[in-house]
Amino acid sequence: MSDALGAVRLQAHWSVLGKHAGRHMGYQVLDGSLPEHRAEQYLWTAAATGVPDKRNPADGLPWRVFLGGARNDESPVCAFVLTTWDGSTDGTGAPSYSWRLLLLDWAQAAGARLTWSALDLAEPGEQSADGTGVSLLVRPTSADELAATVDGLGFEWAARVAALLLDRQRVAVTAPAGAALPDGGERVRILDAVCSLLPYGCRSWLSVATWSGDGEHDMVLAFAPAVRTGQTEVRLGASGPPEPRGDTARTYLHELLRLRAKRQSTTELVEHLLRAAPVLPAHDAPMALRTLREIDLLDSVADDLRQGRGELAEVQRVLELYPVQSLNEEILRLILSFLAGHASGEPGGTAETLLHRYWSPLTPRLLAETVLLNGATQDSFRHARDLLGLMAAAEERHPGAFESLFTALVEGRAQDPGWTGNLVYMVEQRFGRRTDEADALVIGSREAGRAWLRLLLRDSARDLTPLRRLVTRVLREAVAGMSGWLRFAAVLVGGSSAGQATAEDAAEFLEASEDAWWIALEVAAAERRPEVVVPMWQGLRQIARSREGRSQLLQQLDRLAPPGDIGLAPDIAADVDLLRAVIAEAADGTRVPFSLPSLRRIADPATRDAYAGALIRRVEPDDRLVVIAIEALLGEEPDQGSWQVLDLLRAHLASATSYVCNALDRRLTDGYRRWLQLDLPVDLVTELSHRPHLDWLRPVCDFRAAARAVVPSHRDLSRAIVGGSPSGSYSRQLLGEVTEYMRVATPLDAYCLRKAVSEAPDGLNRDLYAAIAQVEGTAELCARLAHFSNEETVSHQQAVSALGYTYVTAPPPPPPRQSDSFPPRPVGPPQHRQRTSFWERHRPIWFNGWGG
Repeated sequence: MSDALGAVRLQAHWSVLGKHAGRHMGYQVLDGSLPEHRAEQYLWTAAATGVPDKRNPADGLPWRVFLGGARNDESPVCAFVLTTWDGSTDGTGAPSYSWRLLLLDWAQAAGARLTWSALDLAEPGEQSADGTGVSLLVRPTSADELAATVDGLGFEWAARVAALLLDRQRVAVTAPAGAALPDGGERVRILDAVCSLLPYGCRSWLSVATWSGDGEHDMVLAFAPAVRTGQTEVRLGASGPPEPRGDTARTYLHELLRLRAKRQSTTELVEHLLRAAPVLPAHDAPMALRTLREIDLLDSVADDLRQGRGELAEVQRVLELYPVQSLNEEILRLILSFLAGHASGEPGGTAETLLHRYWSPLTPRLLAETVLLNGATQDSFRHARDLLGLMAAAEERHPGAFESLFTALVEGRAQDPGWTGNLVYMVEQRFGRRTDEADALVIGSREAGRAWLRLLLRDSARDLTPLRRLVTRVLREAVAGMSGWLRFAAVLVGGSSAGQATAEDAAEFLEASEDAWWIALEVAAAERRPEVVVPMWQGLRQIARSREGRSQLLQQLDRLAPPGDIGLAPDIAADVDLLRAVIAEAADGTRVPFSLPSLRRIADPATRDAYAGALIRRVEPDDRLVVIAIEALLGEEPDQGSWQVLDLLRAHLASATSYVCNALDRRLTDGYRRWLQLDLPVDLVTELSHRPHLDWLRPVCDFRAAARAVVPSHRDLSRAIVGGSPSGSYSRQLLGEVTEYMRVATPLDAYCLRKAVSEAPDGLNRDLYAAIAQVEGTAELCARLAHFSNEETVSHQQAVSALGYTYVTAPPPPPPRQSDSFPPRPVGPPQHRQRTSFWERHRPIWFNGWGG
């Protein structure tokens, strides 16, 4: 019960140890409410600090001893032993001292925050009727009184002594040099003040005495005349008591000093420690430190968490002491991040339990902030992934937790969008979750979208469902300013036509991954979208020129647009053909080993013209491409359709003519005959004929033109022959054309051609036949002409004989050789011969005997 002026009435057990005056006896328990054996435990053992000096027994008395327990008595108590002498003696005449014990249950003392100073001044009342105890009227010592004593001693001095006690050291307080110790009551206040800097629960094992005399004792803190073995001496009022040896005790001391400096109030510290009433196990320094920190627990825990430290028990204590709604967001974020980190590493453990128990509607957003504050790093990405996993597991208890966290992470505008794009992709693949906000970020942010795309392309599963979803959304909503890679993706998966994606869009897509081009073509082949080649062309051209990629590119092109595919649009066919040509040119370096296969399958003139237009637009700005295109158009074998495209190319690009001449030069030099089937334009023939090694071209083309007439004119043929042999020698190519003509012509035509050549101004006479005889493989032709000549000779002889003239037989010509080989005869200018008349030069041999 409580009395006036704040006094509290408590019930205490009591006992008295002493002698009956004038008797010969030893000290024994004379009276009390405690069992004798228990009283002796305190009086004989725990409280024994020595015997007063017999020469001056009243000096220093009374002595006070305060105890929290005794050996073999496990229950914590609050005990007070007072040693006094009333002047009486025993039967021997020796002073007879009294030891009076008051013993209170711990719960009663702790509930009243009973201090030793208050117990020392308590007023005993009447003994209970049943003899079990005595009432005490106690006026509790205020925190202000204790703090005043601490400050009077010097806060640091008192704090160091308290820390030494926590460090399991026994401390003896001695008098300062040249000074006396204060009286007993003041010593109680000093002991009380020092121990008030420890949690109240430490009094369950603390034992202090106002004097220790000369006897052996177990007091942890006592005033003494001098230090004994095993004790640490501190002089009252002197500076610099030693620091404790243990780390935790040292930390406790530093915390005391820090808190005193921070709060500027000893009273607040003492008040906090007095409230820490639960029993602390003996010398449990970590528990004492945690208790001390509770006065500043929120700030100290927050500081620890900021520095990457912190203990789960302390965080739990903060949550127990402070309602979640009372914490500011910065501290709550630190606590939640700490709990989430431990919960991720130990699912189902204490941290996860606390996270759910003290759940706040702010939890997802604050956890997102802990991630975003660490920037765009791999660690923060892993942190985000772990938190999302934690929220996914918490969905049953806290619906919407996952989406709230995910949305907060995605909406972190200060975060690097590439990091966020990776997160969006990971969430869909790992958790099967997506949000409209996440899709909007991927669509609206070029950096986030490219990061998302990069992961999509690297994923071996290559599920295009998310890509189709994004394409569908941007097309449905007609998103303005969408990223280029999405426009290209729309073409790739069939959402739009190739004309809606530019080369820049395709480049943005291809930059996402080294293998993006391969994947795009693979997808396009599966989707049957060859039109992707059009916007991809510039990027694919680079691949076509690389040693590593061109063979793979050719394989993909063959899958996407097989050479025999006649259904390709003209612009696609042109781009695919040209890529094949670039691959071939890069592989060989000089010649394209094949022509343009798609072009050669185009029969419709309008389609061919569209193809030509697309090809011209593609090669126009690049002379190297013009050369490649020309080489491919010519190919290895002439093609009339390709030649028509080549004509259009020449008509559009002035520079193309010289490239065509160069390409034809090589082909005409290697094997001209099949290339002349193209009926080369006059300007090309003229240009090429100016080259010394192609001076034969114009006569050959003229001769072929004359030979192709419906009724070939011998005069036109002879004009071509004579014009092509200005020095009297026949070029190999012209002679070959004449020989071919004679093979298919009648012998009479052959004779007439020779005759026309002979009759032409500066005619070559019989040198034509002589040259033909030297051509390899003309034996049959020569034999046929000789046979014709013999038949004509016989016919003329018969006609002359019928006229009655005598025919003078000329020597027969030598029989024709059966071999196709003729003796070599130089083909060069004819030897000089005397000019004769026309008749002399053309008179038949059968007229030699007629008219002289």
